[in-house]
Amino acid sequence: MTDYLAITQQTCSWLLAHPAVLSALYQSIDNGDILALSKGEFAAGPLRLAGTPDGKVAAVWNKEYVSGTGHEAWGIIRLVGPFGLRPPSSIGQQVFERQVYIFNQRLQGLIIDSDFIHRTWPNGSQTCLAGRGTEARQFNVSYFEGGPGFGNLSTKAVIAIGPAHDFDELHSAIGAEISNLSPISLIADGIIDTRRRPLIDAPAFQALRDALSPSQQHEFQFDKVSINATFHQGSSSIASHETAFWTYEDWVSNGALNEAQRRVLESDVLTRHPVRVIGPAGSGKTLLMQLLAIRHLRKAAHVGEEVKIIYIVHNAAMAQSVIDRFRVLGAEDYLTNPVQSIRITTLSEYGRQVSGLTETMVIDKDAQQTKLFQLKQVRDSFRQVLDENREKVAGSVLMKQVAADEDLFSVFSALIVSEISNAIKGRGLTENEKGYVNAETPLSRLHGVLDTVERSIVFATFKRYHAAVFEEFEMLDSDDIALTLAGRLRTPLWRLKRKTEGFDYIFVDEAQLFNENERRIFPYLANGKVAHTAIALALDEAQDLYAFSNAGLATLGIADVEDKNLPSNHRSTREIVDLAFFFIQQTTDLFSNEFPDFKLIEEGMVSSSHQLASPPSIVMCNEDQPSFGRFAVKQVQKLRAGNVRQIAVVCHAETYWKEMVEAFTASGLPLHLMQQRGEKVAPDQPMVILSRPAFVGGQEFDAVFAVGLEQGVVPPRIIDNVALAAAVEQQVLREMYLVTTRARYRYVALLNKLAVPNNILQGAISENKLRKVAVGPT
Repeated sequence: MTDYLAITQQTCSWLLAHPAVLSALYQSIDNGDILALSKGEFAAGPLRLAGTPDGKVAAVWNKEYVSGTGHEAWGIIRLVGPFGLRPPSSIGQQVFERQVYIFNQRLQGLIIDSDFIHRTWPNGSQTCLAGRGTEARQFNVSYFEGGPGFGNLSTKAVIAIGPAHDFDELHSAIGAEISNLSPISLIADGIIDTRRRPLIDAPAFQALRDALSPSQQHEFQFDKVSINATFHQGSSSIASHETAFWTYEDWVSNGALNEAQRRVLESDVLTRHPVRVIGPAGSGKTLLMQLLAIRHLRKAAHVGEEVKIIYIVHNAAMAQSVIDRFRVLGAEDYLTNPVQSIRITTLSEYGRQVSGLTETMVIDKDAQQTKLFQLKQVRDSFRQVLDENREKVAGSVLMKQVAADEDLFSVFSALIVSEISNAIKGRGLTENEKGYVNAETPLSRLHGVLDTVERSIVFATFKRYHAAVFEEFEMLDSDDIALTLAGRLRTPLWRLKRKTEGFDYIFVDEAQLFNENERRIFPYLANGKVAHTAIALALDEAQDLYAFSNAGLATLGIADVEDKNLPSNHRSTREIVDLAFFFIQQTTDLFSNEFPDFKLIEEGMVSSSHQLASPPSIVMCNEDQPSFGRFAVKQVQKLRAGNVRQIAVVCHAETYWKEMVEAFTASGLPLHLMQQRGEKVAPDQPMVILSRPAFVGGQEFDAVFAVGLEQGVVPPRIIDNVALAAAVEQQVLREMYLVTTRARYRYVALLNKLAVPNNILQGAISENKLRKVAVGPT
């Protein structure tokens, strides 16, 4: 029997605004099948229910409202026993509604309505009427609140029992529950972070499922996921090069769109609610976004209405690519038409122009270059802080490892960049070191796993970075631009002007590349002519390599978003796709119930018998090679001799980057050093591309060599910090998935002499997704 039900504060608020869902949730509890959550997860719309394996605790959360810190504010209901919500009673639903109301109020520090006859008791507990009905008003519920510092709580939590008649009995019973408040809250946090569970379809949850999506049961059902799926050749015989110059009419009329793409395009879904277009690499998210934008432009032109659209991309190279594609699609007139117009821009450039910043005031007009500069400056600042604080470093097991291990140092530097953006600048703590270092409530996932000494090192890094960029160079970084723009858009002046200067539709391509500060801006760009934010976000979270914090979209201001899942459309062999999804299956937050059904991967699959194809493999550097870099060059040369034309060498480990650059530069091969995401690569030219994982998104290559996936190197070994080690492993899994999905015919992991494959590769070997290949003397 499930003893406790935990609900996050934001979910309580959402449930109170959706009474039909609240009622259906109680029915699911009342029917008694909640114990099924110990073996699986309920998922419908944005709502999630799951439980602990022993069945003692179940949790309810809305995925759009998670905080991203790893610690939520929980309301906990005692379900069983003489003071539990169950067994069922005639007033059970009213009591449940009252408990949800109490959680929502008290977790936000709001008072309880005086009509509910609220009382406080000597042990710190409180009581109020159990419900709104005549019968329920004869009973009371009792609850106790705890905040940061109470037990092991990191944020506020409330536990409730009842209903009951007798105040003395309630007072005594809640006293026995007080010690459970902190442990159950931590267990509930863990339920959210647990690896993906199988979906459950128990009859008791049908009413809840219907209440969440009554009109959409036939659409986009990708719940039954099979990693070892049987792949079929697609019915479409249209090759990718044939569509390169297709117009909008060609795409709409020639049958190349899959069913999911066509449904989204023809449904005018943006007129009703925000949309998140989800799909893995190769699923056609960007194409669908562009066709959607053109559809709205053409409809407005047909009836003579004015429409303004903004299409936001991450960097200048991507912006130019999108502009070129719109021209090919036949939408060039809309780029200059003042009546039906589309503005294609980076958020950084839009923010610079709206805020009146000159080019000399920003690091770079291109957001990608700005963020690369930020990372370099943070790395330099972090290294200086570590060198200057040797005593602090010596006292921290984590910081000693970071200082000594170049790969861990590189990973941690990237996490500090995110920490500066979201936890320090995003929360307005740039002048408040104590507010960051000594905060009781975790400000981010990283913040929550660091002690005060380690936080002080992070903040010292921020101060040194800020002094260099802001005071010495007198420039603003991308977060400064985003926060400046946000400040401008939150003013009464913008509320007055947004009706004319805002946009009817907002499209955000590759939304995973924007951090939380930037995502908070998107809702303010809407002109407010409709009640919802008319925004479409194309998203592949697997390509967000540094997602240490994952706040829900509703938390960032985009409420009631609807997901549209696209099936994969991989131009890879079955074996490569199978390996890629083996990697992503290991993640705790990506391989979720929204991830498309891999059984539907049909179109564009490369035959495993293709003359260039070979199963994914691991190749070890042999003893007679003078260097690992030279060995990698020889492996590439062998493949080129076999007529493999475009080969990417992706370096996961910072340790090997310089060696790879030097070896391939000296090789005489037609080398292209990829320095940013979205670079154009001629599809018909033979070349060797050397890159880091962060820059290969959106690209395809005949073959991919992955360098550095070795035990203790990637992911780097982290001692005595399990949470951070797990988070870094999640980042590596994202990288490995992303890099693997770039390969059409071959994927090869190259290992240095005497190196051992990392645990992820070893798992792939044991599951027959990857084979070891011996290399003789060369």
